[in-house]
Amino acid sequence: MKWTYSIPRKTSTALLLLGVLTLVLVNNLRERSNSKEIKTAFESIYEDRLVVESYILRLSEELHQVQELLERPITHQKEALAERLSEIEQINLLYLNTELTKAEETHFEHFEQLTWELGKALEKGKFENGNATIEDALRDLRLLSEIQISEGHSLMTQSQQLFKASSISSQFEICLVVILGLMVQGILFASKTLQKRNNFSTENLN
Repeated sequence: MKWTYSIPRKTSTALLLLGVLTLVLVNNLRERSNSKEIKTAFESIYEDRLVVESYILRLSEELHQVQELLERPITHQKEALAERLSEIEQINLLYLNTELTKAEETHFEHFEQLTWELGKALEKGKFENGNATIEDALRDLRLLSEIQISEGHSLMTQSQQLFKASSISSQFEICLVVILGLMVQGILFASKTLQKRNNFSTENLN
């Protein structure tokens, strides 16, 4: 630590310390940004993937109930079908409030069109093509479910990369803090040594 004895170079030392402190600050801000991105990714996994998957499951169940009503007519069949289709419409509105990818939006628009056509046909008592329309709609739901899995996996991969970056960033910050501590300790040690030398010189002059 011979450099610490060159205290007259105070400007260089101050700039060096300022540089280390700046790096620590920048690294800290970067970690905060990563934390926000991780939080956003996890919120998206829950709100736009897991919740949506529950909507897909509910839509599938409703369509299967419509299918059963068409295959096994009951008293007040029309009212029962209208109730199921109304429930499907409500779930569709909830689905639309989530964040949709381009592919998801395309398949969901097709699904909505099919359920709308199904509703109109059943209102008019036209049950002949009901099952075929339902099968097409269920196919869309399967594709939408696959998109949830794919997007969820992508978000998890992104989160893992952010975690790794944060870990490396934390280790780097620790190293900077250690270096800063050693520099301060070296300066303090050198300062005390210079004071002793000055005192010793003064005593000799006396």
